Amino acid sequence: MIVSCGLILIIKHYDPKGCGIPLREWLLGFFVLYFSRSTFQMVKIWVVRNYPRYKFYYDVSAFILANGSMAVWLFYGYDMFYSDQNNCDNFDSTAFLNSLMFVILFIGYFLCFVYLMILFTLPCLYMAIREQAESNRVASGGVVQAQVPMILSSLART
Repeated sequence: MIVSCGLILIIKHYDPKGCGIPLREWLLGFFVLYFSRSTFQMVKIWVVRNYPRYKFYYDVSAFILANGSMAVWLFYGYDMFYSDQNNCDNFDSTAFLNSLMFVILFIGYFLCFVYLMILFTLPCLYMAIREQAESNRVASGGVVQAQVPMILSSLART
């Protein structure tokens, strides 16, 4: 909380008159979204205490909500930063905030790239591990095709 108050004061100090894009508002929105993750963790304590069986669903929904909104906010920042209206480097009072926005966008897009790589790699990794387990089972003397599906398909349907 102390860090967020300090960042808000720094942002207000460096952008007294503004530039062509709402740089200060974007940075404030980013830090609000970034620090909202701690709010999700505090609510998670309540969920675990009162509804422990819903912990997984809460974790997944909080992850999707926090990171999804962050990705949308980064895309909005990307759209603003590379627009023709961005003249924040021309003003001494906003040059620092413009550089800060660039660094945040760079790190944010790197993290989005990592999330996408995990999303696209996990199914391939799952299939490779499953295929390896199947070949290990066959190599150790198991049958090529599992017996349970064959038995189930031979049963008469009623």
